[in-house]
Formats: sequence, C-alpha cells, structure tokens
Amino acid sequence: MKNKNNNLTKANYNNLTITSKVYTFSNIAKWKDPRLELVEIPKGLIELLQNAGFTIENILDSEPSKISEILGIDSYVGEIIYKETSKTISKINPPDLLLIN
Repeated sequence: MKNKNNNLTKANYNNLTITSKVYTFSNIAKWKDPRLELVEIPKGLIELLQNAGFTIENILDSEPSKISEILGIDSYVGEIIYKETSKTISKINPPDLLLIN
C-alpha cells in the first residue's frame, strides 16, 4: 500500500508489518567532501553527512538543530557534529597560518 506521498509502503505478512521508504535521487553521483573524514565523529555519521550532501562549510553555516533535522537524528548529535567540525577546522586552518596577499 502506498501513502498519499507515494513514497512509503507497508506490507503485512503473517502479523509482521514491514515498512520501506522509497528514495528518489536526482543526482546519483554526488561529490563527497573528503575533509569530513578528518572530523572526529563515528564513520557512520560521516557517511550520513556525505550522503546528505553536507560539506564542512554547510555544517559550519547551519544550526546544529537544522543538521539534526536534515539527517533525522537527535539534536544533541547535531551539536556534537557542529562542535567537532569546528574543532577540526581550527586545527587544520589556524589563523596564524593564513596567508594574506
């Protein structure tokens, strides 16, 4: 059975309900920000961020609650992602190493 959005299906087999969500992708091959691998968070979160199209800049420009909302995770995890990304950027790009032309 499909719901009104035509993207959620449910089947009931022998009193076991199985739900599956159908995703459509307009751009199958997405660029993944390799710098996310430097952020000290679990690999699964890095993959989730990359699959959602996040970059370091997207994370730093977003509120932690927005990150959580987009990824469908708890808000405190969005805060951890934001804080760890900020820490990583400050380590790899300290202000005293910036070149000004």
